[in-house]
Amino acid sequence: MTAVPLTIEQLCSQRDLGLRLVAGEQAKTNVIGWAHTSELPDPTRWLEGGELLMTLGLQLPDDPVEQRLYVERLAAVGLAGLAFDAGVIHHAVPEAIVRAGDEFGLPIVAIPGPTPFLAISRAVITSITADQVAEVAQLSRNQERLAGAALVSGSSGVLSSLQRSLSATAITLDASGELVEAAGPKSKALAERVGKHLSEGGRRGASRQRSFSHVDDEGYLIVQKLGKVKGAGVLAVGRRRQLQPNERLLVAHAATLLALLLDRPAHLREAEMRLRRMLFRSLLRPGGEADLGLLRYVGFTPEQRVAVVAFVDTGAPRAAEALVDSALSATGVPVLIMANSKGLAVLAPAQSIAEVAEVARAALERERAQPLSAGVGGSVDVSAVLDSFRQASAAARYAASHPGEVVDFSDLGIFDFLLGTQSRDTLAAIAGSVLSPLDAAVHGHPGDLLRTTNEFVSHGGQWEATSAALGVHRHTLRSRIDRISALLGRDLTSASERAEVWLALKARELLSLTSAGAADKAKGPSLPTGKASAKPARSKKR
Repeated sequence: MTAVPLTIEQLCSQRDLGLRLVAGEQAKTNVIGWAHTSELPDPTRWLEGGELLMTLGLQLPDDPVEQRLYVERLAAVGLAGLAFDAGVIHHAVPEAIVRAGDEFGLPIVAIPGPTPFLAISRAVITSITADQVAEVAQLSRNQERLAGAALVSGSSGVLSSLQRSLSATAITLDASGELVEAAGPKSKALAERVGKHLSEGGRRGASRQRSFSHVDDEGYLIVQKLGKVKGAGVLAVGRRRQLQPNERLLVAHAATLLALLLDRPAHLREAEMRLRRMLFRSLLRPGGEADLGLLRYVGFTPEQRVAVVAFVDTGAPRAAEALVDSALSATGVPVLIMANSKGLAVLAPAQSIAEVAEVARAALERERAQPLSAGVGGSVDVSAVLDSFRQASAAARYAASHPGEVVDFSDLGIFDFLLGTQSRDTLAAIAGSVLSPLDAAVHGHPGDLLRTTNEFVSHGGQWEATSAALGVHRHTLRSRIDRISALLGRDLTSASERAEVWLALKARELLSLTSAGAADKAKGPSLPTGKASAKPARSKKR
């Protein structure tokens, strides 16, 4: 691939980006050799000339004189142009920036709110040589990972992603120099090293400029201030070998994300939750056309297996969502959360669903001060999330009668599921509609007829096996079965009618279990063995 120079004018002519050249018309033919993002008040030490600098203006001084000096410094270093976002922090490019652009011949480009920096970077990438493309593509991927980590896990996710990308140690310190978060080895030693340099800078009267790099016997160190407000903390990255230009750009990008996270208002956090909720719902829409590519921006990949865990009766939906989101953010696991008046569901990678279920359940239990159960659906492709959601919801309804347990749908037998999700009134009606004639006949007696019924049905209507289990002769057994069939109005030698009686017996057994107290509940339904018996649910006590 050969280099194809891209000028400021050509970049602005790409209609899909919506860029406008608002100043520096005389230099619109400047060639862009790089695309860089920075929120530093003075990023010139990180610039080599020829770059397109993209900024939100997060740390831009409010004083027009300082804004003019900012543009003058950028022009002096040979910047190709300044692309200023007009949608997130500032609604328009400040007038002082525009005037300075014309004065110093620096092209000023206005970026509309809907256009992401990544789209501009991609446009620039196409004009760079093959070797540079490989480097920039890696930077772009790392920036996407940082953005995804910020959405999924907040500041801790950004630090972890930065640490992995650079094979370094990354930490944040508050304004007093105390360690806030860390990722990587020897974080405490790095915090002490950074604190020492910050203290020395303060004694020299350089406390306002808290972004610097340093090389000594302990290795390479880079520190960037987070935000322009007084008392803002810093991001520090350290490793043995020096950071390359692309890697320094990634540190600057991470600092920008961290500053935005720290300064993120409540309504933006709610907007993020709402977008995640909408994405989850779109995956549950039968025959829907959810954009699976969006999953990458919340930490998932369209190819991975996922599963759903569901809870019932979790209280106010938005409060439950916020509580679970806060608890799960510390795990670093990507999740989508959705709640309504009936309960809450969480979508997560299948390999992490057990951890997600436990963390979410514990958080909800602490808030509600009572045991809470959960149901887990099967592992599915992201295109089949609805299947896992339905399974999790069914398992959660079954688990409602077993407080404190997490029930996996795959462990439920069909009769466990059919009966275990019914109310006590429904179970009583099922049992009574079939067994009440037998109850009346054996009232006041030892109950041989009830035991005979249970054994015969459980042994699949086999005469020899039932006779042996009861310890009676086959003729005695036949006599009892004839009498029972007459009382019930059902032929117990018929498999279909025998199944109805078995279902009624299981309904009665569940009634007994759900009223036997917490100790009996923990054991789950105990079904007799035999050809007609269903597999008992292996619910997992947590």
